[in-house]
Amino acid sequence: MTSLLAIGVVLILVAVAAFGYAMLQPDLATLRSEQMKAETVGEGRRVSQSTPVYDLIDKLLSTFGLRPFSEDELSLAGIKSSVTSVVATTLLVAFIAFAGGLALTSSFFFAFILLLAAPFLVKMYVGVKTSRRREKFGRQMSETMTQFSSALKSGMNVPNALGSVAAEMDEPMGEELARIVNETRLGRDLIDGMKDTAERMQSADFMWVTEAVAIQRESGGRLSEILDRVTETISQRNELRMKVESLAAEGKASAVILMGLPVGVGLLFLVINREYMMPLFNTGAGKILMVVSLVFYTLGGIWLRSITKVKL
Repeated sequence: MTSLLAIGVVLILVAVAAFGYAMLQPDLATLRSEQMKAETVGEGRRVSQSTPVYDLIDKLLSTFGLRPFSEDELSLAGIKSSVTSVVATTLLVAFIAFAGGLALTSSFFFAFILLLAAPFLVKMYVGVKTSRRREKFGRQMSETMTQFSSALKSGMNVPNALGSVAAEMDEPMGEELARIVNETRLGRDLIDGMKDTAERMQSADFMWVTEAVAIQRESGGRLSEILDRVTETISQRNELRMKVESLAAEGKASAVILMGLPVGVGLLFLVINREYMMPLFNTGAGKILMVVSLVFYTLGGIWLRSITKVKL
C-alpha cells in the first residue's frame, strides 16, 4: 500500500509539472476565437505558435479523427484558448484525477473511474460556461437596446449604431455585436448575422430585435420607436426572469448541497478513517456499490437540474 501511495504522489507531481509547462505556452494567450490558430504578420503570412506537446495531440486527433471540442463551441463558452490547449488541459486533468484517486484509495478501479469521468467533467464545465454566457447576454439586452435606440436617434445607421454599442458593452454582448459588425464589413448580410447571433445565444429577445430591423428595412419607418417598444417588453421579461430566479435560488442551493454532500463526506472519511473506506474500493461488492451509486448520483444530478431550471 505504501508503494502504491508513493507512486500516486509521484504521478501527481509529474502531472502538476506537465500542467505548468502547458499553461506557460504562448498558445494559451487570451485571443479572440477568430485569432486562435495564428496571428497575422507581414504580408498575409500566418505564424502558428505551438509546442511539441500540442503537435503530438494534433497528430493523434487527426489520425483517429477525433474532435472533442470545436472552436465555435469554445468561443460560445467564452474560452479563449485553442482546441488543442483545451484537449491538453483535459488530458492533464484526467491524469491528475487518476493519480489522485490512486493515492487516496490505492485502487486502480476507482482511479480508472476518475480517469474516465474527467473528460465528461471538462465537457460539463464548457456547457456551464456556455449557459452562463447566454444568461448574461440576456441580462444585457435591455441596456443594449436602450443604447442602440439612442445611437439611431443621433443619426447613425444600423451598422454604425451596432458598432458604437459594441464598443461600450462588456462581453459577451460586446463581442457578439462586434462579430456582427465585422461580418457585415466583410460582405455578409446584416440580418443574417443578427439571426445567427440570436440562434447561437438562444435569445428570443435578440431575435425580436432582428425581426424589427428586417421589417424596418423592408417597409421603412423609424426603427428607434420600434426598438423603444421592444426594449420595454424585454425589460418586463427580464424583471419577471429575475423574480423567478430569486424564487428558485433556494432550490438551486439545496441541489448544490445535496450533490456536494456525498463527495465531501466520502473524502472526509478517506482522510479520517481510511481503513473503514477501503472495502468500498478493494472488494467486489464495494466496486459494484460504487458503480451503482455513481449511476444514481448522475441521475439524481440530472433530475435536480431539471426541476430547478426554469425556462421563460
